[in-house]
Amino acid sequence: MKVKQAIRKIIILGGGTAGWMAAAALVNNPVFAAIELCLVESDNIGTIGVGEGSTPHLKRFMDNLGISEKDWMEQCHASYKTGIDFINWNGDGQQYFHPFYFQMDVKPAEVFFINANARRRGHGNAVKPDAFFSSGVLAKHNLSPRPNKTLPCTNEYGYHFDATELANYLKDYACQRGVRQIIADVVEVSTSQHQQIETLILANGERLSADFFIDASGFSAKLIHKALGVPFQSFAEELLNDSAVTVPIPTLMDSTQTQQAKAQQAKYHTRATALSAGWLWQIPLTHRLGNGYVYSSRHLSANAAAKELLHSVNLPESTQVRFLKLRVGVSDKAWHNNVLAIGLAQSFIEPLEATSIMMTQFTLERFMSLFERYQLNKQAETLSRQTLNQAVMQLVLGIKDYIQAHYVTSQRSEAYWVAAKKVAISQRLTQLLQAWYQGEDFDLLLYQYDQQLAYFRPSWYALLAGMDYRDPKLKRPFEPISTEITAQAISYCQTLVEQYFQPKYS
Repeated sequence: MKVKQAIRKIIILGGGTAGWMAAAALVNNPVFAAIELCLVESDNIGTIGVGEGSTPHLKRFMDNLGISEKDWMEQCHASYKTGIDFINWNGDGQQYFHPFYFQMDVKPAEVFFINANARRRGHGNAVKPDAFFSSGVLAKHNLSPRPNKTLPCTNEYGYHFDATELANYLKDYACQRGVRQIIADVVEVSTSQHQQIETLILANGERLSADFFIDASGFSAKLIHKALGVPFQSFAEELLNDSAVTVPIPTLMDSTQTQQAKAQQAKYHTRATALSAGWLWQIPLTHRLGNGYVYSSRHLSANAAAKELLHSVNLPESTQVRFLKLRVGVSDKAWHNNVLAIGLAQSFIEPLEATSIMMTQFTLERFMSLFERYQLNKQAETLSRQTLNQAVMQLVLGIKDYIQAHYVTSQRSEAYWVAAKKVAISQRLTQLLQAWYQGEDFDLLLYQYDQQLAYFRPSWYALLAGMDYRDPKLKRPFEPISTEITAQAISYCQTLVEQYFQPKYS
């Protein structure tokens, strides 16, 4: 079979976090050593960088680049993240914590699972994950997930960071290693008769050609959608939030503050508070607290959303805010012909579980693992694209299921929440929720769907038990665990935190 012509040049269209993640990852990978890498970005297009949260996957990405955690975190005003606190999602003032799970949590987590199964079958009181995972205990006591002595296993944590500064940091990294940056506006894209991108035409008339393109142009998706016409699957009827309004609050650490006030600011987890037509994120960076109200424009006007946001964070109504429009959905194909779409050009599920950067990382890692095979011949090229597209779509749909579960299990009664509860959900999610609600074998379904789920057992239990999602009339046989063992599990997590994360907490 005829060998394909080798790829000599790749152009990345769009900077921002996704574009510069791609540039940094590719220039660091020996497979791309002989390929010219170029990134084109406009200085007329601002980034959405309003403060970001990550999953634990980002640590692996930065470690693979050989970047010092201390160095990039300082430049990006980053803080550690132990998980997400969900506040008032049932409208009853209650909250629960979605923790990051690691090996030392296995035993106490099992006690939590048993108690959660007892509760949904009509036995015992409501049980939340907070006290059964070390990251939940860390969050409660406002402690960093970085241990002060060596752990017997690797712990899992994420980050909060300034997305604009992270893009700048990765830009410096990539450019120092040979990536060429071009600042220009792309006014036209030329394609071949075989629907391959050939040339980017710039505002000054210059034409940039390449063998392969990475579309990181954000919601505009200039290459994958506008130039190649790949269809976009909107999730607008399944996930109602299509807008956001944001406002930062500077972190003031002056000498007049009390130690208590400083301690209250230095949080190590994200807060997600349900509001009338969506939810409020609060992301603590070292220099500011990022606040954003993600909402449905069908249920709330922009001005009303801004007013509710400012009231929620105790700011005057005259405070300047920033409005964003969100395009929620996924490209039918992430990789089509000679274009790979990443970031917002590829997919966006609302930021509830901070999955956007994880999706970019997943796509890039899968692409890099397939790239050498892709270059062999036409058959390998087709198979490589199919493999990546299937993997990306499966992960996106798995994330969508988990995000929807937050809404369809809510007991809030406002019009928005009633509508969010009635959206169409997949057969898979329907079966999972029915099994939980009816006291059936939930773990068997998790096992059967294992390859299709973006989230695993601890996360599903944290959500469904945290929301106390159950049939209050149901009573099925189940032997609950003893109160002594439950107390031992909670004590174990507290002792673990005390032993490894600080000598003593109050």
